[in-house]
Parts: sequence; C-alpha cells; structure tokens
Amino acid sequence: MIRVTQTRQSGLALQSIATARSRMQQAQQVAMSGRRVTKPSDDPAAAARSRLLGELETRAASHRTTAQYARSRLETADQALSEAGNVLVRARQIATAMANGTMSSSERTAAATEVGQLRRAMVGLVNTQHGDEYVFAHVATRSPPYQDGVGFTYDVNTYSEVREAEVGPTQRVEIGASASEGFAQRAAAPASVDVIATLEQLAANLAANDVDAIRSDIDTVAAAFDQVLGERTRAGVRMEQLQRADEVAGQSQGVYARLRSDLVDADAAEAFSRLSLAEYTMQAAVTVASRVLGPSLLDTL
Repeated sequence: MIRVTQTRQSGLALQSIATARSRMQQAQQVAMSGRRVTKPSDDPAAAARSRLLGELETRAASHRTTAQYARSRLETADQALSEAGNVLVRARQIATAMANGTMSSSERTAAATEVGQLRRAMVGLVNTQHGDEYVFAHVATRSPPYQDGVGFTYDVNTYSEVREAEVGPTQRVEIGASASEGFAQRAAAPASVDVIATLEQLAANLAANDVDAIRSDIDTVAAAFDQVLGERTRAGVRMEQLQRADEVAGQSQGVYARLRSDLVDADAAEAFSRLSLAEYTMQAAVTVASRVLGPSLLDTL
C-alpha cells in the first residue's frame, strides 16, 4: 500500500490551485479580449492560417484602394472629356453658322475670338488634374501633357496606351485616359485629328474670312468630337471594370475577415461559460486545498 505523505498532499493541492488559476486567467483573457488565439502558442495551426488570411485580406484591401482611386481619377477624366465634347459642339455650331455666305467679315472676326477662347478652354481640359496628377498624361503624370508653343509634351505616336494596375489576384485594368487617343493626331490612326490644332485652324480661317476653309472645318470639328467621344466611351468601360473589381475585392475582403474571425475569435457565450467553469474549478481547488493545508497556510498564497 502506497502512503501519501503530508508533503505530497500539500504539493498536489498547490499544483491544483496553480492549474486552476492558470485556466481561469486564460478564460478571463479570452472572455475580455473576445479572441481565442492571441499568440501562436495558443493554437499554432489556427495562428498560421490566420496569418495567411490576414495577408490575403490586406491584399484585397489594397486592390480596393487601387480600384477606388483609379475610378475617381477616371471620373475626373470623364468629366473633362464630356466638357471637351461640349466645346466641340459649340465650335461646330459656330463653324456651321459662319459658313453661311450671308455672314459678314466682322461677324466672322468676332466668331474667331470665341473659337480662340474655346481653344484655350480645350488646352485646360487636356491638362485636367486629379489631385497633383494630370489625368491625360502618360508616364510623367506630374507634368502637363500639353503646352502652348510646344504641343503635346510626349510622343503621342509612341505612347498611346494608358497605365494599368493590379486590382485583383489575376486581374489588371487600365486606370487612366489617353490624351493620345482622345486629343492627338497619330500616325497609327490616319483618320485622327489634333483637336487643339483643329480649333486653332478654325479660328484662323474665321479671322481670314475664308468661307470655303470654314466649311471644310465643319467636318474636321465633327471628327474631333467623335475622337473625344471614343476616348470617353473607353474611359466608361474602364470605370465599369474598376467598379466590378472593387466589388469583388470587397467581397473577398469580407470572406477573409470572416474566416479569420472564425479561427481566432471566441464565441461569446462559450467564452463566458468557460470562464464560469474555470472560476468554479478555482473555488473547488481552493476549498480542497484549505482542508489539506489549513486555512492559515492557504491565506499566505
């Protein structure tokens, strides 16, 4: 028969209290923080999966940020393209009216002044900014794409595409609008026109009272309008793609967050139930230990 000495009984009682206290403290931490896993040692497998899901969630959030910024930038470009279309509509109205043989030289001179103002407005629209970026620039987005006396500040024949950005795990979308496509004359597109030069030529023909040239300008201005409209249509398609990418990234972000929560967060009812059990176990351990150690010795713990 094995005898359990008083010393052994005391050690077991103290160990029981220590174990109960540790479990109660852990239950308190889970109940107060709402998290089941706060460090890798709590559940190594869950912690590893949680870390991976956190990285995926962060990446999805980054994709959303990119998509939202790009869409906002394209909305600015769309507004500029819309206003550019309005400018060209007005220019065509002037050209059509001034092509009438009954108009006087002075009336055409006055019209030339208005078209000159329209040209300056068009330059401003080509140089539209979103924040500190020029929305129709190619690579050098901090530099205006058009300057009077210089023309386009980059080679429109070489750089007609727009920037792309990653907005999904396997998805890249164009996030800009092209001055080359919308406003410039390009060798690769024989029917394209220089929109600003078209307005400048119309103003010159009006000032020169050249009716035949003004009549010819009507078609050129119409071609400029179609060109601007084409780029606006492409910008609209890009905005729709970015909107869908934003929605998909948002859904992915939510899924990753829920999966991560399922791994590391504690169920509130279960957490407080465990805490109650741990407190009861602690009380029981103290009661048993008081019988073995005696009240006076237990009070010193």
